[in-house]
Amino acid sequence: MASSHSSTSQFRNSTIDPASGTFGRRNAARYVGGTVAGESHASVKSYMIGFVLSIILTAIPFGLVMDPLHHGFTAETVLAAILVFAIVQVFVHIVYFLHMDRSAEQRWNVLAFSFTILILAIVVAGSVWIMHNATTNMEHAMAPTSSEGVIPQK
Repeated sequence: MASSHSSTSQFRNSTIDPASGTFGRRNAARYVGGTVAGESHASVKSYMIGFVLSIILTAIPFGLVMDPLHHGFTAETVLAAILVFAIVQVFVHIVYFLHMDRSAEQRWNVLAFSFTILILAIVVAGSVWIMHNATTNMEHAMAPTSSEGVIPQK
């Protein structure tokens, strides 16, 4: 009498259906780096954690800006805090909503995302550099040479 495993064989922790020659649904998705249609990347708990963190990371800078005295902080400190909270919130969105992590399944997504960030950084830095150089080189040509452009004093 043959065992129940005779109709399927084990290959790299996945089942192969000899009749169709296909991997099981869940295992096939693992080998092509995706999820099976209809399966979720994360749980409701994960989404709720991300949502709550996003609300907190938005409310704190909002509270700093809306208080006329900025809770005793200088404007520069408030600006730095807003930037830090914004960067942390970007990472919260990447982890909890885009589900990018260090797993092997997400390696290509993380690589593509990193390349996109690199290209954006090059474009933004290059644009700022060009605008700065254009402004610096145009200042001499735009300086008033006579009383033109000077507001008369009373």
